[in-house]
Amino acid sequence: MLHKSIRWRIELWHGALLSCLMTGMLATFFMYERSERLRTIDDQLASLTTALLPRFVPPHGRDFDGPPPGEPDQGPRNTSDFSEFAKGPFYYIAWSPGHDIVAKSPTAPTVPVPEPGPGRAGSLVRTRGDLRELAMFTPEDSGVLVGVSTAPLTAQLHRLAGGLVVVGLALLAFGLAGGWFVAGHALRPIGEISATADQIAGGERSKRIPIEESGSELGQLAAVLNRTFDKLDHAFEQQVRFTADASHELRTPVSVILTQVQLALTRERSGAEYRETIAICQRAAERMRVLVNSLLELARIDSGEFHLNLENCDLATVAAAALDMVAPLAVQKGAFLRSSIESATVRGDGVKLGHVLVNLLQNAVRHNSAGVEICLTVQRGEDKGFLRVTDNGVGIPTEALPHLFERFYRADKSRASNTGGAGLGLAISKAIVEAHGGSISVESTPGSGTVFLVALPVGSFTSS
Repeated sequence: MLHKSIRWRIELWHGALLSCLMTGMLATFFMYERSERLRTIDDQLASLTTALLPRFVPPHGRDFDGPPPGEPDQGPRNTSDFSEFAKGPFYYIAWSPGHDIVAKSPTAPTVPVPEPGPGRAGSLVRTRGDLRELAMFTPEDSGVLVGVSTAPLTAQLHRLAGGLVVVGLALLAFGLAGGWFVAGHALRPIGEISATADQIAGGERSKRIPIEESGSELGQLAAVLNRTFDKLDHAFEQQVRFTADASHELRTPVSVILTQVQLALTRERSGAEYRETIAICQRAAERMRVLVNSLLELARIDSGEFHLNLENCDLATVAAAALDMVAPLAVQKGAFLRSSIESATVRGDGVKLGHVLVNLLQNAVRHNSAGVEICLTVQRGEDKGFLRVTDNGVGIPTEALPHLFERFYRADKSRASNTGGAGLGLAISKAIVEAHGGSISVESTPGSGTVFLVALPVGSFTSS
């Protein structure tokens, strides 16, 4: 499971990158230090060789005759200037043009005479095992070689390499520990998100993710998830309330039907009494039918199966059809319908827009007393089309306006049984209007009337 852990993946990548970086830096430092120390040795060899060459190589045109008569061949005459050869690590040899060894220091090992390069003059630097040697040649093929053992340098470099390895491992361990801490701190919100999600799934819907760093990517993700949890909690509460309200609304007509049937079955009744019982059951069944149809409509809206049959439809035609449908109810309730309609063509579903107008008009008729005047207006604006339903009735309480489009909400619950409404019509109307990209709003003053305004955006509206 470690290969699936984000923290381990980050740590492995960080460790691999840090290892390569440290290895490269320390190896570069080691190679530089080795090169500098060899260069220092070569400078010393060059200085000593330059000093020895005039002593053992005769001037041009003269034969090599070795040291002055009567002097032993002990190297340079001024031994104070070449004390390195007495007890030091350096040694030298000199050879004649015939490659005969003419002089060498007491500490000199057996050294093969080097061959000069193509120019037969100049210098040569070479490494033989643990020996570092520099030779200088003359045009006559004579020369001097100075060398030194590099064993001490090798030991120093070994100690340096061991120290660098220790330092590298320490830095790597420190870097990995720091990376582990930083990765854990950065990924800690993921654990909190998982724990909170588990708690919410377990029924604690009020739990939310604590946000410590709102500016980080995970902090922003936590904020988005908290908003999502809020919406889900609200939707869950709405669903619970919706189910309870739907059950309550269905229970009433079912109780009416059962009661009437039971009464009819208790004893023999006259034909008129049976007809009255059947009529009551029919009204209750009709109320159930309207409620069930509304519930199915809302279910389609919630499930995303709500589709509009978009076409060019004239709002004037839609408004006229809605007025014709509501006219019998208005006559029955003693309401007066008025209209002010302009011809306007929109891209929309004329049937569903008609349902919106019929619902608004029926609400205005049912929830007002006889004699109310209701006006339906269709206006064509520059960037919007407007449908307005205005009445001069009793109005709606101010505290009820924010909840008016909620499901099963009724501003006047005492009159619900008389009007037959279930509180779903405005919720469905709002969903239909918003599906067209429009908006629906309400303004009301108690005792002065109510205005419902439907606005369609310019994107779906074109004047005829």
